[in-house]
Amino acid sequence: MGILRRLWLVVWVVLAGCASTHETPGNPLRVGVMADYPPIVFYQEGELAGLEVDFAHQLGDALGRPVQFMEYDFSGLFDALDRGDIDLIMSGISITEERQRDYLFSLPYTYIGQMAVVRLEDAAKLAAPGVLLRGGFRIGFKNGTTGEALVNARSVNGVGFDSNDEAMMALLNGGVDAYVHDAPTVWNLANRREYQGTLLGLYKPLTEEPLAWVLRQDNVQLKKEVDDVLTLWMNNGELMRLKHKWMPVKILAGE
Repeated sequence: MGILRRLWLVVWVVLAGCASTHETPGNPLRVGVMADYPPIVFYQEGELAGLEVDFAHQLGDALGRPVQFMEYDFSGLFDALDRGDIDLIMSGISITEERQRDYLFSLPYTYIGQMAVVRLEDAAKLAAPGVLLRGGFRIGFKNGTTGEALVNARSVNGVGFDSNDEAMMALLNGGVDAYVHDAPTVWNLANRREYQGTLLGLYKPLTEEPLAWVLRQDNVQLKKEVDDVLTLWMNNGELMRLKHKWMPVKILAGE
């Protein structure tokens, strides 16, 4: 009887250990975001929402890791990644040569372009090819973005802003003639209810930029895992489904 009891005890311990191993989640996937970037990452009814938020949850499920979102401003995202406070940045970051010198990037998950928001009454004259950036117009951009690099490279009348709301106020009041940002942001701004009938998005890309997730250069293993998941999503339609949920097809340049 003692032997049988010991055998049952061994079986129970083994089964309990297996169950515990199966139910215990992996290490949290610490995702850095900048939550003022609709429809990419933003707050909706008090909760984080957007394309990257859906991506992060799906990625966490695929890797077997619970997702922990950590919020920063734009420069703070890269500082946090450098310190090891986060595992990757998922916040609509464009791949640039400068950034590639310091960081790893996942496979691109979409291609977007810089576009412009203008006053409705100016749309006809500013929509002509090549006019916007070489016609002496005052062009606004958000500081620290690829829009800033574009405007400063092709115009001497660039005006930087720290927020989209500040830029929209300047555009409405005549402080600038146009505001350049990436396609998802332009679509979001031009379709806000308060700007209907006064502002218009010019949905012709001025550039083409790949968006991807950013990792530290030493995190080669996570990059491989992330790229494997992205490849699966590209093949099974999940990537397209999530993109089209948050961004209209008409502004997905290159697709």
